[in-house]
Amino acid sequence: MRARMTALAATLGCAATLGLTAPATAATTPTISVPASRQGYGPITITGTAAPGATVELYESAYVFNDFYPSPDYTNGGYITTKATSAGKYTLTRILDSGFRFYVKADGLTSSHVAVAMGIVPTMTLTTSNGTTTAHVAANPSQPNLRVHVQSGWNGVWTDLAGGYTSDPAATFTATLTGQHPYLRAVIDADPSNNLLRGATPTIATGSPTTPTTSTGAVQFTKIQYSSAKSGLNNEWVRLTNKTKTTINLKGWTVRDAANHTYTFATDTKVAAGKNLYLYTGKGTNSTTNRYWKSSSYIWNNGGDTAYLRTAAGKTIDTCKWAKGSGTTTC
Repeated sequence: MRARMTALAATLGCAATLGLTAPATAATTPTISVPASRQGYGPITITGTAAPGATVELYESAYVFNDFYPSPDYTNGGYITTKATSAGKYTLTRILDSGFRFYVKADGLTSSHVAVAMGIVPTMTLTTSNGTTTAHVAANPSQPNLRVHVQSGWNGVWTDLAGGYTSDPAATFTATLTGQHPYLRAVIDADPSNNLLRGATPTIATGSPTTPTTSTGAVQFTKIQYSSAKSGLNNEWVRLTNKTKTTINLKGWTVRDAANHTYTFATDTKVAAGKNLYLYTGKGTNSTTNRYWKSSSYIWNNGGDTAYLRTAAGKTIDTCKWAKGSGTTTC
């Protein structure tokens, strides 16, 4: 045992003579955390961890290029850096004008790479002269070549009136609109190459005196099965048909009988031009062509009844009345 200890001491003595030291502890790899996205031009906060007291350097790249470089400090000059706290935490702030990628370096080690998307925030101003409306759309961030749609909406359905691309370098789009449109908005499509997310303006109510209304007979009862040889609540149904050349959203509309049993289309229920929608009395899974009253009992009277179809504003659009008959009526 004494011989072994003597040999070990001799070995350590040789290491000391040669200037060798014991292995250092492993360095701390930095981490980085960023928000998934922000809306429009402005700052984000970047946080993470690194070795206590370490200098943390930020590297960045526009999303589309993926070519990293030290992040310039446009306020103070130089590059963006900070020091980790004694607890090994750091915080940085960076201004974004598009989708970006980031990582940090500390003590020669590199964090993972992260990306931040940017939501497009369009604005639209309207000017009207001699019956013509000019729509001026601006994109935030101010990026050229973004696809713009100026849309007219009614009853939950939006239709493009004009379209094009934001200009270079102003990042604006202007369109001339004819006719009267009670509700307008602008939509700018996503740009995946720059990690930009689709954006839309709030709906603008123009106060047009010719706000379209759904006319009587636009949607009609075209067939009602009020009695059937087959049992089951879903063998009782009404068929509604869109008689117009445009899609109509029945959200908020009601179907009721003479006894005031009422079904309300509580969610978007879009019926395309010329298409049918069936409303069944019993339970089922709603679809684009079928809706279910989910009643626990029959609604329509075999001996005679009246069906009423009304808009969300309470306007009666159509009625269908029958007396005792075969169990099916064509309205």
